[in-house]
Amino acid sequence: MSTNKRERGNMNEIDRTIHEIRKFNRFYTVNMGFLDSGYLDTEYSIAETRILFEIKMHEKCIQSDIVKTLHIDKSYLSRLVKGFYKNGLIEKDKSEEDKRVTYLSMTEKGSAETERLIELTNHQIKAKINKLSLDECNRLCDAMHTVISILGKEERNEGYYI
Repeated sequence: MSTNKRERGNMNEIDRTIHEIRKFNRFYTVNMGFLDSGYLDTEYSIAETRILFEIKMHEKCIQSDIVKTLHIDKSYLSRLVKGFYKNGLIEKDKSEEDKRVTYLSMTEKGSAETERLIELTNHQIKAKINKLSLDECNRLCDAMHTVISILGKEERNEGYYI
C-alpha cells in the first residue's frame, strides 16, 4: 500500500513537472518570438537561424553532424541547405578522402549574415533583460544553468547558442 501512495505521489510530481515545462515552453516561445514567421523580423525562421549559426561555429561541417546536434530531420535540413547554397550563404566542398561526404562552410556573405543575426539576437535579449536588476540577472542565469544541467545530462555540448 505504501508503494502505491509513493507511485501516485511520484506520478503527481511527474504530471506537475510536465505541466510546468509545457507552461514555460509556451511562455518562452512566444516571449522570444520563436513562432514568428520571420525570426527577429528577418526572412529566416528560428531553425534556419540556428543552422546558419551551427555552420558558422564549426567552420566546416557535414550535414549529418548538424542532424545529430540539432535533432533535426535530415530531409528538412537538406532543403534548407539547398536554399542557403542557392542564396550564396554557404559553400559545399566534396571531401578528397570520401566523395560521399560534402563539407558545408560559410561564404563571406553567409558569415556576415550570421553575424547580423547574432547581433539581432543579442539586441533582442538585451531589450528583454535591460530593466532587470543585477540580482534578477544572476537568478535568471542560475535558473537557466539549472535547466541545462538537469535536462542536458545526455548532451554535454558546451558550444555557442544563438
